Amino acid sequence: MTITRPLALLAAMASLAACQDAGERSVAMLRPGDSYVVTRIDGAPAPAGVTLEVGEGGRVTGRAPCNRYSGQLTENGGAMGVSGMVMTRMACAEQDRNMAEVRFGNAMGSITAARRTGDGLALTDPEGRERIALARSEGQ
Repeated sequence: MTITRPLALLAAMASLAACQDAGERSVAMLRPGDSYVVTRIDGAPAPAGVTLEVGEGGRVTGRAPCNRYSGQLTENGGAMGVSGMVMTRMACAEQDRNMAEVRFGNAMGSITAARRTGDGLALTDPEGRERIALARSEGQ
């Protein structure tokens, strides 16, 4: 008996596991109508009122620490992202919120995956680090 058949079986199983893993990390995890509260940005507690809402066609909108934003969910080669991100340009009087605003914008620009957590989703960077933690908004 040759070892070709067991190797082919192992390769097929690994391929199926990779597909399942990609599904767990894909843009499909964020569905139209989903509404989230941002609870952490780069491990630090997010200021009150930071949100992320998913609209039709993968449009994301919400409140950053100081401004409103919108962008488009994308998926390329199994990596998700947010492209075309735009924000209003209102000044934020609180220094802590200003710093959180910068962290939020940088984090949104680095997202390549999502994974389920106990209370919501974690949006992660290419190294798998949580950049933004999301909890479902009340009523969902």
